[in-house]
Amino acid sequence: MTVLLPDPAQIDETEVRVCEVWPRDGIQGWSKPVPTEDKLKVIAASLAAGVTEIDTTSFVSPRATAQFGDAEQPLVRMHEEGLKATVRVLTVNTRSFDRIAANPLLCDTIDVCGFPISASESHNLANLRRSHADHLETLASMIDRCAGLDLAPLFCVATAYGCPLEGVVPQDKVLELARWAYDRGVRTIMLGDTTGMADPRHAWELFSRMKRELPEAQLVAHFHDTRGSGIANTLAAIAAGVRVVDSSLGGLGGEPPSVEQNHSGESGNVCTEDLVAVLQRMGYRTGIDQRQLLEAGRLVEQVCGTALRSQVLRAGAAVAR
Repeated sequence: MTVLLPDPAQIDETEVRVCEVWPRDGIQGWSKPVPTEDKLKVIAASLAAGVTEIDTTSFVSPRATAQFGDAEQPLVRMHEEGLKATVRVLTVNTRSFDRIAANPLLCDTIDVCGFPISASESHNLANLRRSHADHLETLASMIDRCAGLDLAPLFCVATAYGCPLEGVVPQDKVLELARWAYDRGVRTIMLGDTTGMADPRHAWELFSRMKRELPEAQLVAHFHDTRGSGIANTLAAIAAGVRVVDSSLGGLGGEPPSVEQNHSGESGNVCTEDLVAVLQRMGYRTGIDQRQLLEAGRLVEQVCGTALRSQVLRAGAAVAR
């Protein structure tokens, strides 16, 4: 029988790092443009709550994702205002990577460049307009350039648990792509549940296999809550040994609108407020102040102009044990 939770005696010794993805993955499908100033306010509020890693922006064509027409500006402002964090960005092609490489200030501010590829080739063609062979060639070039710029590559295998176009994605295909990056020296590897098709059993199985086959990799879990199992999947990944997990304030986010999936892209990511509440109530160490995190959640609702999906923000935190 698969065990999806760790030995309770070990939990209190376990630190889990929560990366806040609202400024990038959270708002990529949001229909209203978010001003740079508001992005900075949310980033600052997240850092004040104790978040130490921020998925900050995406270097993509504004024609494809208008939300990131200001991609450089949040990074410049973080540098100017002394906002310290592990800064992650998304880079999808050589043009986007060249924008970073040509700007020393950006190279100084960014810590991690995320390079996505979908395990499903159909999804990769729909989302990035490239076959696996063409895209891996591009990724190889960008990964090789990271070392000279003192940037850490993060290799993200999207649609790792299922694809809206192809359905089931074989575990062997996910591992094949992850090993390709591992063999090139990449040591931070993310599995993305792009449209919320994962379940806790398969999350535990896939990450457990990753731990066995890629023993030096730092694994990152990125689940979407599109079908309601995001937190359960995240806990299963942690039980399998993952120590870095992604989530978004208010649960905002989802797949970009370039791939039709029958919803607007306004729901999808695991909710940071709810995830942190569960982790801390279980005894995991996150370093995040829950009261200040709820303030950040309220700020996000003000910025977005609507109530979002945090249950803890509505009901309040549970009584501590």
